[in-house]
Parts: sequence; C-alpha cells; structure tokens
Amino acid sequence: MNKLLPVLVGATLLLTSCEQAQQAKKSYDSLAKLKDAGEKMTTALDEAESRRAEREKRGDTLSLPYKELQAFLPAEVSGYTAANPTGQSMKMSGMAFSNAGREFTNDSATVKLELIDYNGANKLYQGAGAILGMGMESEDDEQIIKSTNLGIDGVSGMETYRKKDRQAELMLAVGGRFMVKVTADKQPDLELVESVAKQVDLNKLAKL
Repeated sequence: MNKLLPVLVGATLLLTSCEQAQQAKKSYDSLAKLKDAGEKMTTALDEAESRRAEREKRGDTLSLPYKELQAFLPAEVSGYTAANPTGQSMKMSGMAFSNAGREFTNDSATVKLELIDYNGANKLYQGAGAILGMGMESEDDEQIIKSTNLGIDGVSGMETYRKKDRQAELMLAVGGRFMVKVTADKQPDLELVESVAKQVDLNKLAKL
C-alpha cells in the first residue's frame, strides 16, 4: 500500500484542483469571462511546456528524490509542534513520482503540507497545473475560492475557505513540475495556509 502513496497523493491533488475548478466555474456568468479563463489556461499550458523543454535539454526528466524534497519543508510553524517529515519516491510504468509531507499540530488544530514532484509524469499532472492558473474565483454561503500566486513568478494556484467548518486550503502549481498543498482546520481565514506556503522556497522550486 505504501508504494502507492505518491500516486494516491497525486490523484488527491488532481481531484481537489478539478473540484475547485468546477465549483468556481459556476460563478462565471458571461462568455467573456469563460474565454478569459480559457486563454489563461492555454498560457499556463504553454509556459509549462516551455519549462519542460528547457529541463529536457538539461537532461532533467526525473523527479527529485523524496529526501531532497523534504529539505524544502519548513522545520516549524509558530505555535505548532512539527512531526517528522514523510515522503517516498516511486517509479512505475514509465512514470516517476516523489512526494514529501509534514504535519504541524497544537491543542486544537492541524496543519498539513504536501509537496509532489511530477517531473517524471509530466503529462499526467500538467492539466491540473494549468487549471490552477485559470484565475477563477467564486463565493457563496458555503465557501470562498480565489486565485493566488503569492507574488512569485512561475507560481499559480487557488485558495479555498470553507466557512462553516473553518477549513482553509491552498493549492499551488510551481514551475510546471511541482504541486504544493497546504491545509489547516479551525481557521478564521486563509492567512495561515498562505504563510506556511511562503516558508517553502517556492522561488527555488520554480526555477528547477
């Protein structure tokens, strides 16, 4: 079962981002907005392809070992106790994945950070990365969904705040090869998940 962890993590990230995209899409009430979203998705796909081509020229076509990914995880989150990092690297059917994660807990809440490198399975995840760059936004009585890039070149994503259960979530596509997911429960807003994501060296990841 453990050998399937990277695949399951990747599938979770993919399904989550697709679900967010479908929910946000409902808020679009004009063809102009849909066209704009489509153009942004096309741009994101083109940029990912360009970055992939650059990596292939360097011979960089495999995912980083999970131990190297763990080095990008923050060592602490203020007010929380850090668990030991987890991770795994895996190859199967011509695809390669690696992932790393860490949990931070206190008496009342839990923060989870997941990082996946899909450089060895680019075609499988590239579409999910493009969806995160569509710039869609939505709000209703249940939740808020908004786009974000944290002001970093090569980074795009979406944030979700579920109002009733106070769940905060941030999904980022980074450099056309990484996905970062931060979740936190019992939160008043999205501030904590944003701050945790910023502790990851996203600038460095985006340039790999």
